[in-house]
Amino acid sequence: MFYTMLKIITRKSPLALAQTKYVQKKLYCINPKLKIQLIPIQTKGDIIFKKFKKNYIDTKRLFVEELEIALLQNKADIAIHSTKDMPIQMHPKLILSGICKRENPLDAFVSNKYQTLQELPQGSVIGTSSARRKCQLLFLRPDLLITPIRGNIETRLKKLDQGKYDAIILAVAGLKRLKLKCRINEIISPTILLPSCGQGSIGIQSKLDDNKINFLIKKINHKKSYLRTLAERSFCKKIGSSCQFPIGSFAILKKNKLFLRGLIGSPNGENIIKGEKIGNFFEAKKIGKHLAKEILNKGAKKIVDNFLKTKKKSQ
Repeated sequence: MFYTMLKIITRKSPLALAQTKYVQKKLYCINPKLKIQLIPIQTKGDIIFKKFKKNYIDTKRLFVEELEIALLQNKADIAIHSTKDMPIQMHPKLILSGICKRENPLDAFVSNKYQTLQELPQGSVIGTSSARRKCQLLFLRPDLLITPIRGNIETRLKKLDQGKYDAIILAVAGLKRLKLKCRINEIISPTILLPSCGQGSIGIQSKLDDNKINFLIKKINHKKSYLRTLAERSFCKKIGSSCQFPIGSFAILKKNKLFLRGLIGSPNGENIIKGEKIGNFFEAKKIGKHLAKEILNKGAKKIVDNFLKTKKKSQ
C-alpha cells in the first residue's frame, strides 16, 4: 500500500461536498495514512445555469467539464460526481473508475399539503425540471401542471415552502445524504417513475492511464452498484440520450442475474415505450445495449428522431 497525497476535485454544492466526504471516509478506511486534499470549485453550470431559458442545453457537461479538465491537467487525481449527472459520453482519457455503494435510487414525493402522489387533486402544480419525471407524471396524470424548478435541493425545498408548488419531486438519495429524509412524504415506485440511470450512486472519475490511483479506487468500488450502473449507462449510451430527453433505466441484481428495465417517452407524456431484459450479471453492458435496441425497434426510434428534430429547430 502506498502513502501519498490524493487530490479530490468536486463541486461546491452541499450535496457534492457531502458525497465527496463520504468517499474521503471510505479511502481513509482502507488507508488511514493517506493524505487527502479536497478541491471544491464552482463550475460554469453552478454560475450560469439559472440564466438559461432554452430546453436543450447540455447541462450535464456544464457541471462536470471543469472537473474533467482538472483531471486531464493533473490538477486533481479523482473527481466525485452524482453518477446520474455524468455525461454518458466521457473524454477518452477518463474513466468511471469506481462506484460507491448505491443509496436508494428512486424518486421522492415531497409536499407540505399531501402525503402521496395519488392524493394530489386535479390541476395541482408539481415542480420538476426533469424531462424524465415530467413525461412519466403526465402519462400517469395528464391533469397535473408540471412547472420547472431550478437550484440545489435546499433552494427547491425553500420554493416549495414558499407555496410556489403543491409538490416537488427529488431524488431520495440526495435528501438522505443531506439529512433531509424527514421531508420525504412518499418514495415513488419504479413502476410509476422509473429513475434516471445511475441515480443514487456516487461516481468516481479518474484518468485511464493512472494505474496507481485506479488500483486504489478499485478497493472502495462496490461491485454490485457498479454493475447496475454499468447496465443503465450502457442502455442510455445506445439510445444516445441527454438529460433533456425523457429516458429512464433501472437495474437490480438477484443472485447472479441482472434485471434491467428501461423506457423512452415523448416530452408531453403521450407516448412511453418500456422494456425489460434479464441476463447474467457479468454481461451488464451487453444487457443495456440489447434492451436499448429492443425498445428502439418497438417504436422508440421515432420518438428519439422527433426529439432531435425539435432540438435542432430550437438551436
